[in-house]
Amino acid sequence: KAIEEVKTRMEAWRTVIQNLLNHVNLKYQEILSEAHAIGDVRLINDRDIEAAGLEIFVGFKGGKPVPLNAYTQSGGERSTATMTFLVALQQHVQSPFRAVDEYDIHMDPKNRELIANLLVSSVRGLDAQYLAITPSQVTFTGKDVHIITVQNVEGTSLIKEVA
Repeated sequence: KAIEEVKTRMEAWRTVIQNLLNHVNLKYQEILSEAHAIGDVRLINDRDIEAAGLEIFVGFKGGKPVPLNAYTQSGGERSTATMTFLVALQQHVQSPFRAVDEYDIHMDPKNRELIANLLVSSVRGLDAQYLAITPSQVTFTGKDVHIITVQNVEGTSLIKEVA
């Protein structure tokens, strides 16, 4: 009876995870298309809850989607794909506060702007905030955002606020 209960719960888990992943995958693909890329997210080892995981696939510049790894994509491509996945996933997380740290370090200016705009649009209309920590210069021209910039200038923290 216990084995049957475990099997029933495993099937329920698999169904919930697959349904969530289907929704996340659609958003991931939608956002990736804005970066002129394609890809998908797949559940692996779904028959073993201890070994189960996600595998992110992405293809840039007309390339076929391949697993996201340090050997195939550039640092900027990996950062863009990872942030795209995180934003797609966060659409299904009930939280008024989200944060990312140095998400754009390896990105080119085009993808930096794309992801910055994506962060803003991902919380638009929600009662939510995004804290983005970056050493990069990011502009939110024409966006309804509140920006606090803190810089270390000659050993002193210089704070600027733009609302």
